[in-house]
Amino acid sequence: MKILYQTASTHPSLSPSIFNRLVGDSKVQQASFRSIRYRHDMYEFALLHAVQDSLQATQILPQNAHAWLLAGECLAELRKLKESNQYYQRALEIDPSMESTMEGAMEKNRVSQKFMDAARASGYAGDTLRLALDVAA
Repeated sequence: MKILYQTASTHPSLSPSIFNRLVGDSKVQQASFRSIRYRHDMYEFALLHAVQDSLQATQILPQNAHAWLLAGECLAELRKLKESNQYYQRALEIDPSMESTMEGAMEKNRVSQKFMDAARASGYAGDTLRLALDVAA
């Protein structure tokens, strides 16, 4: 951007074409962002329904460890990490043999939660954090 400004300053005849190029690029990026945001919102909508279904499964089948595991996985996808670990813990209480399956997921949740807490303390908002974590995942 600095180079473009310097070029426009030293060559005023190029300023309109540089400005038009920046405007065009900006519009393309804005359209791309809207498309990505729409797809992300649709994904979260579907995920919310999956969470509702998995939570209902834990009520219908309270002694089924896989129902609790699935609910924990869905909650983790929604970045409800503390709640996710609670569901993982309940699955372990029902079926201790699942410990090797869930230990990595629970640790990942703890690390991600620490990262999110530190980012919030630095002033980052929830939506920004969720998008950043979704892109990084």
